[in-house]
Formats: sequence, C-alpha cells, structure tokens
Amino acid sequence: MIIIAAIVFIIAIAILILSSKWVIDASISISEYTGVSQLAIGFILIAFSVSMPDFMVSVSATLIGKAPMAIGDALGSTIANICLVLGVVTLIRKVRVERLHTIESAELLLLISIVPAVILSKGVVGPIEGMILLIVFAVYCFFIFRDKFSLNIREGVTRKEWRHAGLFFIIGMILVIASSSYVVTSAAEIAAFFGISEAVIGLTLISFGTTLPELALDFTAIRKGQTALAIGDILGSSVVNLTLILGTVLVLSPIGGTVLVGYTIPLAFIIIANSFLFYSMVKHEGIGHKQGIIFILLYVVFLLVMLTTRIV
Repeated sequence: MIIIAAIVFIIAIAILILSSKWVIDASISISEYTGVSQLAIGFILIAFSVSMPDFMVSVSATLIGKAPMAIGDALGSTIANICLVLGVVTLIRKVRVERLHTIESAELLLLISIVPAVILSKGVVGPIEGMILLIVFAVYCFFIFRDKFSLNIREGVTRKEWRHAGLFFIIGMILVIASSSYVVTSAAEIAAFFGISEAVIGLTLISFGTTLPELALDFTAIRKGQTALAIGDILGSSVVNLTLILGTVLVLSPIGGTVLVGYTIPLAFIIIANSFLFYSMVKHEGIGHKQGIIFILLYVVFLLVMLTTRIV
C-alpha cells in the first residue's frame, strides 16, 4: 500500500541521517587516533564501504550475463557522485581545499577518468583491460596513503574511544547501507503507484537512491566542517567506480561490439565534470555555491540526454 511505502520511506530517511552522523563521528575519531588524514579516512573507510553496494550489484549483474548493465552502473554512479552529491553539499557551505594534496587527488581523478574512456573506445575489452584498471586502483591507493597529512586533528584519543569508534562505524555503515536500500524500494513503490515509467524510476528515484549514502554522509561532514572527509569520500567513490568496480566487471566478462558505443556520452560527461572539478579547485581553491549549481545543472542535463537518446 502507498501509505505503508510512505511511512517506510520517512523512517528509512531518518535512520539514514542518524547513522551517517555515527559514521562521520567514528571516522574522525579513527583519524585522530591513527594520525591518518581525513582525506585518506574518507577514501578507505567511507568511499570504499559506501561503494560496496555498487560493487556487489555490478559483480552479480556480470555473473548473470549483464555486464553492460554493470558498466552503466559504475559510470552512472561516478557522474552522480561528482555532479549531484558534490553539487548539493556545496550549496550548504563552500568547500575549501588544501592546495597541495587535495588538488593532486582531483588531478589524479581527472587522469584516471580518461583511462576508462580510452579502454572502452576499443572494439573489444576483457580481462587485460580490467587488470589495467585494477592496477590503476592499486597505484591510487598507494598515493593516498603515502603521507600522513596534517589537518590539525586533536591528540589524546584513547584506545577505548578508538574501539567504540570502530564499533559505531561498523554499525553506522550497516544502517546506512540497509536504510538506503529501503529508501530506494519504498520510493520505487511510491513512483509505481503514481504510474511513473520504469525508465524514469531508474534514472531518477533509483539512481538518486544509490547515491544516498554519499549524499547523507557528505552532507553531515560539510555541516560539521569536515570538508576534507567529504572530498575524500567523493573522490574516492569515483575512483572505486572507475577502477575497482569497472575493472572487476571486465575481468569477469569480456564485452565488445556496438554495446560500447552507448557509453560514449556518459564517459564524456565524466571527463567534463572532473575537468570542471579540477579547474574549480585550482582557480578558486575550492568549490562554492555557483560551482555547485553548475554541477547540479550538469547532472540534470545528463539525465535529460539519457532519457531523450535512450542510451544505456
């Protein structure tokens, strides 16, 4: 029933917001205890964990012979992370970045986004191309952990506090993933009740639902002033999608022919979005409200193009 679906949707949203706060607080405590930067914590703890649903969906789709769907999910999630998530969170507060390290990460993301475009432009792709992407992922992990960046984090976090933080992180992440799933399913029921087509549901409510963990976590991080943590999540999630997830799909299942042509537009949007992200960080040393609006408009244009051309 539509009433039950609406109630589930509201409860799931509330749980999502609360659990995201637990994850952010726990991540900060872990960062303070270990001395690892919030940029790295955002990448490995949040970005990788939040990307696990996309990873499992892509692997499952590939194993049942739907590799094109898995690739589309990886590319679409990347566009949503950069354009939708980053655009929304910067409407709350301008994101200022440390020029030395964060801009280097944005530059790497731009270069990494070109790699899938070159690989998928080939006639046939498979395990070799997939291994190349997995190697790129490993190199990026090495880069992100090569230094312990100074972010003025407090000292004196006890082992007991660290253990509690780890427990709350695990519980919070489980709730984030589970509640986002209920948000998606209940939203789909609501949309179906009002007669919205499956294409519109997939490209609007469902695609938005898959970005809810990033959106909720980064929304909370920005409000708490932890911009490095939010940027680490956004950049890290994008890298995971373009390298680990996409690479795993290609290792498991070769793909070729006219199917690859359909990814031209999404790949173009990814490169455009990442280019604008890098430009904003270099030119303005951050991302303000105006840039955030541009990112959101770019995402809207992407959805309109996908709907009108019926690609993917």
